[in-house]
Amino acid sequence: METRKAGSTDDGRDALATALERARREDGLSQQALARALGSSQANVSKLLRGRHAPRPELAKAIRTYLATRHAPPETPTAAWQGRLLAACERSKAFRDMVDAALLLMNENE
Repeated sequence: METRKAGSTDDGRDALATALERARREDGLSQQALARALGSSQANVSKLLRGRHAPRPELAKAIRTYLATRHAPPETPTAAWQGRLLAACERSKAFRDMVDAALLLMNENE
């Protein structure tokens, strides 16, 4: 088990892991798909996302490029996003009520 001493530095691993995980989720990518985009393996990406090790220089460059060139979310929700939203509404009445309230508020402000 890897442990860190108090006050030790992680060479930015935690910040990189956080940024990469956030981008992966926002882009709707699995670890496998992210690994393909970075030219790496899923196992290596998993270790990176957990902050277990720093990437080699060529992978660090690929990560920086990926983070810098990501596209902003589309203005129109994707069909996959809409499907996830509908599924969440079906699973939870409280969530559905919250979405309904938000839509009513938006329509009132238009």
